[in-house]
Amino acid sequence: MAADTWISDMTHFLDQNGNLVKEPKEARVLADYFAAIIVMASYPEPDYPPAYRVSCRRRPQRKPCREEIVGFIDPESDDVVWLCPKCNDRGFISNWRGTIWDMSERGDVEQ
Repeated sequence: MAADTWISDMTHFLDQNGNLVKEPKEARVLADYFAAIIVMASYPEPDYPPAYRVSCRRRPQRKPCREEIVGFIDPESDDVVWLCPKCNDRGFISNWRGTIWDMSERGDVEQ
């Protein structure tokens, strides 16, 4: 079975106040996952804190993958690009800049 490629726009997961949607529950769970990937990928230093690691949520053959997701910001599209090196689940997240998960311009990150 092939892995998925997620094409995601973070604004689709926000309510009118800029917070993650609460309902439906499945959308909230997916939004939390993408938000964690944004924090990890936009961290301004190559070595981000262990708390920012994101485990793969895919379940190939009904078994959790749990491999650590890798990600970066594509300099041409400005999308967050992410990939699971084990199962090849992957995606692109747009419209993430300026959200509360955007770590790229913060001066208050923990080192």
